[in-house]
Amino acid sequence: MKNFVEEMEREVGRVKEYIPPIAVLITADAGAGKFELARKLSKGLSIYLLSKDYVRNYFYQLAKDAGEEDMHKVHDKVDEVNSERLDFLISHRISFVYDHNIHGMECYEKIQKKLHNNSFKKFKIRIHSDDNYNIKAIRNRTMDFDRKDKSVIGDNSFYVGNFSEEDYWQLKKRKEITLDDSWFDFVIHRTDDEEKFKKDIEEVVEKIIDYMES
Repeated sequence: MKNFVEEMEREVGRVKEYIPPIAVLITADAGAGKFELARKLSKGLSIYLLSKDYVRNYFYQLAKDAGEEDMHKVHDKVDEVNSERLDFLISHRISFVYDHNIHGMECYEKIQKKLHNNSFKKFKIRIHSDDNYNIKAIRNRTMDFDRKDKSVIGDNSFYVGNFSEEDYWQLKKRKEITLDDSWFDFVIHRTDDEEKFKKDIEEVVEKIIDYMES
């Protein structure tokens, strides 16, 4: 089994040093483009991309024929490894973007406690998107475990699978976004206009850099 922390240690030297270090937190429904946003932020800000799906899909490959009881163990292992990786970045004060849906205050407070104790500057970003757009995007996904974006620091693999519309609604209900737009530092509206989405992300990157260098 791969050692995820050792893998991180080989990558973190590429991360730009910000004082204080920064953590970018993302809120978005499935299919809205959270991983795409995280990739562009990693490249634009030169910070580490930490993706829960990176670890999840690695273990799912190993346990694709596992029974229900074994899958519970896999879920626990994924949470354990991801927690260890998050703690590694925070304890070493390494700037990162977190590809994980911070959908409610309870979810936020779990990571806020760790970040606050290590004096990170947080930037909170919300992607607004239509359910029809999200479902279509998920349906069109193709799993490719070998596809990588080498310009990304950290979790650069496209470990994103597709799932059914029924699963989408169940996930949305389980991880309902309860945070008001006014709580976020930046709000991006996602549509089929890919150029606008790209431009909106570039503007967010520029504003974060301006803030950190002012």
